[in-house]
Amino acid sequence: MKIKFSNLKEFIKKRKKLVVLSTLALVIILLIGGKIVSAKNQKPNFEYFIVTKGNVEQEVTATGKVKPAEGLDYAFEMGGKVASVKVKVGDKVKSGQTLALLKNNDMSSSVAQASAGVDSARSAVAQYEAGVASQKARLEELKKGARPEELAMAQLQLDNAKQALESTKSKVVTDTTQALVDGANSASSAISSGLNTLNVITDIQYAHFVAYDQESNALTESKVAAVNSLVGGVDGGRWIFQYINDMKGGARGSVITAQNNPTEANVVKALSDTSSALMKISQTLDAIPFNSASLSASEKAGITTERSMINSQISLISNKISSLNSLASTNQNLINNAQNAVSLAEQELNLKKAGATTEAVQIQEAAVKQAEASLASAQAQVRSAQASLGLASAQYSKSIITSTVNGVVTKVEIKVGEMAGATAPAISVMTEAKFGVEANIPEADISKIKIDNSAEITLDAYGSDVKFEAKVVRIDPAETVIDGVSTYKTSFEFIKEDERVKSGMTANITVKSGSREGALVIPQRYIIKKNGISNVLITEDQKTTKELRVETGLVGSDGNVEVIFGVMEGERIINPSSVKK
Repeated sequence: MKIKFSNLKEFIKKRKKLVVLSTLALVIILLIGGKIVSAKNQKPNFEYFIVTKGNVEQEVTATGKVKPAEGLDYAFEMGGKVASVKVKVGDKVKSGQTLALLKNNDMSSSVAQASAGVDSARSAVAQYEAGVASQKARLEELKKGARPEELAMAQLQLDNAKQALESTKSKVVTDTTQALVDGANSASSAISSGLNTLNVITDIQYAHFVAYDQESNALTESKVAAVNSLVGGVDGGRWIFQYINDMKGGARGSVITAQNNPTEANVVKALSDTSSALMKISQTLDAIPFNSASLSASEKAGITTERSMINSQISLISNKISSLNSLASTNQNLINNAQNAVSLAEQELNLKKAGATTEAVQIQEAAVKQAEASLASAQAQVRSAQASLGLASAQYSKSIITSTVNGVVTKVEIKVGEMAGATAPAISVMTEAKFGVEANIPEADISKIKIDNSAEITLDAYGSDVKFEAKVVRIDPAETVIDGVSTYKTSFEFIKEDERVKSGMTANITVKSGSREGALVIPQRYIIKKNGISNVLITEDQKTTKELRVETGLVGSDGNVEVIFGVMEGERIINPSSVKK
């Protein structure tokens, strides 16, 4: 099918229009497709907050009226036997003074134990904090690599280790040589003592036991072994001493060899042979018929002297052998330790030269996480211990009545030894103050306030710039419902008398109910509340989020809240409002 155009210009015009329209359509398609791909790959734009340390000041505000100060009735918060009443009617008391106590020995012990537990847990936290800091510092060192001065120090440590090894080897040689020479000389002295004893034995033998009777034969046989062991030779049982003294074999020969060449093997053999020879000489002394009538007193004394001498030499040689064995073990340990020090120094230098491997960094990162986990566990133990202390202290405080004001005791309704009921009026005190302030605190805030909390009061009559110091002196245990809301009447007392304060004035109260320095803080708006449980959002892949449970503490007037457990300093949490549903 052919298309006819009235003229060529119309055809070209329409063709150009089609090309432009086609190109425009392609561009639009590409733009739309690009936006779709970009939208799929784009990471969520989360709003983060980095967990930091800061100070938290928790405050509760209320409005009340100035009223003439009234007497305060005090009661125990628990029932029990009265252990002590420390005041009587008419006594003046000070704020903080104890008025009466219940029997509370067990509770006092529980407080002491809980307090010790808190101290122990805090000590552990301090150690783990140091551990985290150390591991993080090590990680930073690995990532940065060794500095020139660190390489120089590592090289110096290696040089010192090598020098120490050479010094150790030199000392080992000197000590060993001296010990071997001493051992050979000791063996030589022992041989001399042995020869002297054989001389005494031979003299007694030739004077009384030369026959071939039983006693003489026994002595002769024992002398054979002694002579052979000490100087060598065979069948020397009836040798004269001059012949024995001329012999150079046996232990005597070993000692001569050791003195000429004091190697460890030679000296150890000399000492061992000498010890064996001395034992046989001692046995020969025992073979002499000591109770024989033929022996003179001087001969018997000589035998006793020689026996003592030989035993002393045996002990001395045994000690020398033990000393040489101990010295060899000690010297080997010294050399091993010095060689190990060189090896470690070489490894340390090589590591510093090579820099940290990826695996080393990953291992150290794991060590940091492990240290942080241990710290978190220790911090949890502190919180648990503090909770136990809080419970123990709270229970203990219920057994004590303490004055919250300066004043005069007007009533005492309890006696020592009787049972006191919980919340029953026990002691009344008329305060010295002229005026106080009463305010109804809502149920949501009353748990944040305690007796003796400090407060700051401004009076409408003088404006917000004029401030008066006060404190909480009483919180009614019973609720007061106002406009359907449960409140609790709370009494405040001015710290100082001021003529400007008048009854009926409207008072604006700010109670400083708690403070914490160096606490982990996050914005309160970052917390997600579910069924009374607090959570925060975190992300691990920058795309998806997950909730992490946290335990919160004080709520600051600046919108920040204390985090007791669940996150670490430096972690990033997500603002829930920045997460697209």
